[in-house]
Amino acid sequence: MIRTLFVCLIALLCSPVRAQDVQSFIEKLGKYNAEQPQEKIYIHFNKPSYSAGETIFFKSYTTVGVNNSLSALSGVLYVELVSPADKIVERKVVATPMGIGVGSFDLADTVTEGRYRVRAYTNWMKNFAKDYFFEQPIDIFNGRSDEVFTQTDYQVRDKDVIYRVKLTGPDSQPLPKTRVSCVIWSQAKEVDKKTVTSDEQGIIEIAVPKKHKNSVITLRFKKPSVFYVNKIVRTVNPDLQYDTQLFPEGGRLLAGFLNNIAVKSINNKGLGVSSKVLLTRGADTLGIIETNKLGMGAAQIFINDTSGIQATAIYPDGSKQELSMPKIYASGYSVITNNTHKEKLFVEMHISEDRLDHQDLYFVVHHLGEVFFVSKTSANRSAIIFAVDRVKLPLGVVTVSILNSSFVPLIERPLFSFQELEESTVTLDKDAYKQREKVQVKFKIANGESNNLGAFSAAVYDLSKVNTDNLSQHNILSALLLNADIRGYIENPNYYFEDNKIKTADIDYLMLTQGWRNIAWEKLEVPGELQYKPEKSLSISGYTKRLGRSKPYPNARVQLISTRNFLDFLDTTSNEDGYFEFDNLIFPDSIKVLISAQDAKTAKKNIDIVYNEEVAAEVQEASGDLVAWDVNSSHSEELLAANAFMAELEKLGIKEKVIMIEEVVVRRSRPKVSENSSNLNGAGRADQVLTEEDLSTCPTLEMCLNGRLLGVYFENGEPYSTRSRAPMQVFLDGMPVDSGFFNTLNVADIESVEVLRSAMYTSIYGSMGANGVIIITSKTGKSALNVSSEPKGLITISPRGFAEAKQYYSPKYDVDEGVRYNSDQRSSIHWEPALVSNEKGEAEFSFFTSDSSGKYLLVIEGIDLHGNIFRNVTTINR
Repeated sequence: MIRTLFVCLIALLCSPVRAQDVQSFIEKLGKYNAEQPQEKIYIHFNKPSYSAGETIFFKSYTTVGVNNSLSALSGVLYVELVSPADKIVERKVVATPMGIGVGSFDLADTVTEGRYRVRAYTNWMKNFAKDYFFEQPIDIFNGRSDEVFTQTDYQVRDKDVIYRVKLTGPDSQPLPKTRVSCVIWSQAKEVDKKTVTSDEQGIIEIAVPKKHKNSVITLRFKKPSVFYVNKIVRTVNPDLQYDTQLFPEGGRLLAGFLNNIAVKSINNKGLGVSSKVLLTRGADTLGIIETNKLGMGAAQIFINDTSGIQATAIYPDGSKQELSMPKIYASGYSVITNNTHKEKLFVEMHISEDRLDHQDLYFVVHHLGEVFFVSKTSANRSAIIFAVDRVKLPLGVVTVSILNSSFVPLIERPLFSFQELEESTVTLDKDAYKQREKVQVKFKIANGESNNLGAFSAAVYDLSKVNTDNLSQHNILSALLLNADIRGYIENPNYYFEDNKIKTADIDYLMLTQGWRNIAWEKLEVPGELQYKPEKSLSISGYTKRLGRSKPYPNARVQLISTRNFLDFLDTTSNEDGYFEFDNLIFPDSIKVLISAQDAKTAKKNIDIVYNEEVAAEVQEASGDLVAWDVNSSHSEELLAANAFMAELEKLGIKEKVIMIEEVVVRRSRPKVSENSSNLNGAGRADQVLTEEDLSTCPTLEMCLNGRLLGVYFENGEPYSTRSRAPMQVFLDGMPVDSGFFNTLNVADIESVEVLRSAMYTSIYGSMGANGVIIITSKTGKSALNVSSEPKGLITISPRGFAEAKQYYSPKYDVDEGVRYNSDQRSSIHWEPALVSNEKGEAEFSFFTSDSSGKYLLVIEGIDLHGNIFRNVTTINR
């Protein structure tokens, strides 16, 4: 919503015509903001790291705009689990009514250990850079089917980088003479493959050419128990030990003025490294910039003229790097800001003498077109100071734009507008707790609003069993206030909001050294239509085309048919371009439906149907601490604790024991089935197939089938399922027929018979397939013409529907339950995804402690209906 600025603004303007120009410009900004609202995502997890065989539970928060109102723009969220090799291994579609959703990922016992990523976005967010998607690293270790620990390092030799990986078994003994298959992947393509053997210390060496930097090495080998293990190693940039860059505030250094220069130093993994940068001119030292622990810092220096300045970075190991100094301009503009004052934001603009043309200048503070402050002055002096009351600004990233008289930006600068973070309190009913004791938690927000309704989630985990290194990653504050507006990777985002305090100086270093999300000024006049639309619910769309051609088939009658009940369908008509869409749908994942198309007048089905399958956004390469080696080793204690708890679940029958089998290659020769088959699963996809050769010796079809079909018997000429003792459904060339029709068929006219008994094949037929299906295909029709086997005007699809979230189990020791742990060694103590505060801002819940001693961490996060963001971290004593 655009702030009411016009009354104050017009008072500053000399000309009514100019005032109207300003008003029109601000209206354009407002239109831009309204047509391109910003959605932001945060996902809260029940703990920061996981074992193979566990479930990742999560709650999603989708907000819109700088004020973080819970979003009603999108009702569908895509959440993906991305492997260390940048592959999407699992994808969930989550319903998000009013911006809130819940979901889960079940981790297989055979999952490869490594640092995975959870990525989340809406369809609308695909219109913008993937930098603004939510992305969180999640360490997944494997003690179920792996139990091999690694230690990885590297060294550079000539044109290669040698990666040394030491393999150690669960008994801490090395794995000597182990043959390891290594594949090197670069940009998702296999570029090299080799086999190496570990030495007596269990060490293998893999040579990777330097040109394949930022590649992935996959390792595969057998454990001593002869079962296969997979590992992934991401390579580093061998040409980069350290790198430092200089960033002038506002993008330009201007001679004759005080200038602010920021610095960022990283290592070859993209992580910040402490450094000191010396700025010198000849023998004179102009300034020294010392970075924080994340490798960022800034300092102000006065630059007299455009003559050369030398910059040298000095690193902790004593090494040095000569830096490329940004160009110094004699003409133009520069800016210095003071963002540390509690009540005001100060911006000082510098103008070279040749640009003092007395033309109008406009100072605008905005966020993607939502304007918070505007003032006007003229270019009549070399230093102009603007001041803004902080109460006029929202919490989060804003942009300062200084525009010329034609409203073209001369200089821009992102700033983090800080305020006091919202407070909340957690009250426990006791100071410390015993084993299996009930913990009562009361939560209260205190933001002074009259209506404090809000949505929250609470996670409790055992600090003795959970590695807390990943707590440096995104929390709800950093995700919604920083990540959604900062381009590129942010290292240790939680650092900027530790203990619910904003580190204003460090955030300003971040603002100075990274790109940010801003208005596309070139599209302000003609914004254009965006490709991806907000999704309120699920939809199924596609095109009808002329048979065998690319030309559209307009005005076709299209039906969406449920396979559970063929009488349950939806109708629509394709437009002039052949496009059709069924929207406002709600359906679960893994269903199958039919799309039928025919000419609306003649009912002919000579139509091709093209289904628009939803495609995931491209995955960006991992960088920074999204990359990790030796995850099993770094979580060794957590791995052992997880194995002990999994053993307890196996004893109780809650989880099956892992049974590994030798890897075998199965080559199945599918019986030749009629290409004319109407089988909705696809021709030949059946539990049993009989071809015309199998039927050639029988006088009648019933005699030929009786006793030859597995799980089928005949009574009075009708086929019955041995499982349900009920008649099976029979289809002849795609049409359901009475089973008594068998004896009227000539065996010589039958090309194939397919029997569907298992649920994987019968489910597509819904209730008609409840007792099994027999599909009979005759030799007449398409097979006689030898044309395509695809049915005309009909396709079967499996659209991705809403995933059902798994129910989190938390034991209750004060009541009799069917399942009680003999030894309660949980790492995730409690997960409360549906915590809702009342109008007073209060909520409460309870859980039971486990058998282990030590401290728990309770993390509560959420948003109220006013867009206020809350985070509370409390330690619980055991």
